[in-house]
Amino acid sequence: MNRKKMSVAEDSAKPNDPNAQIALRLKKFYQSAQEETIPRRFLELLEKLDAVERGAQRTE
Repeated sequence: MNRKKMSVAEDSAKPNDPNAQIALRLKKFYQSAQEETIPRRFLELLEKLDAVERGAQRTE
């Protein structure tokens, strides 16, 4: 499904238009970043930060 969307974007990008090429590359980069998994260690750090923020809100 994503391949169809990307192929349509690729077809609409004009080879001589640098802005279209930049946009296409940014879309590909964004898509690859969305597909990456979040490391477990990072999720643990986010959970700790949430806990600290909840504790700080209780004391205010």
